Amino acid sequence: MIKVMRYFLVALAGLFYAQSASAQVSIEYGEYLSAECTACHLLSGKESNIPTIIDWDPESFIAVLTAYKNKELENKVMQNIATRLGDDEMASLAAYFATIKPKEENE
Repeated sequence: MIKVMRYFLVALAGLFYAQSASAQVSIEYGEYLSAECTACHLLSGKESNIPTIIDWDPESFIAVLTAYKNKELENKVMQNIATRLGDDEMASLAAYFATIKPKEENE
């Protein structure tokens, strides 16, 4: 189910990316903002009931956050978080999480 949802969300990327194309991007700012995200989403890349958000392409990441912000995707927690984020914050978070690669099983 998680994989199906992820493919659906990635398909939405083209619809929403244009909104954030002019945003200021800072990986350092994204790392600073990431604490709220990593309280639930694991940096290891392992999925449980909460999908991974590392190693996504930034366009897809922004598209998903925008869909939550516009209440086009259902999840009250994510809607609440996304509505507080501006374009610069979304772009910076997307840039930061794109730099994190999944850990190998034996690490």
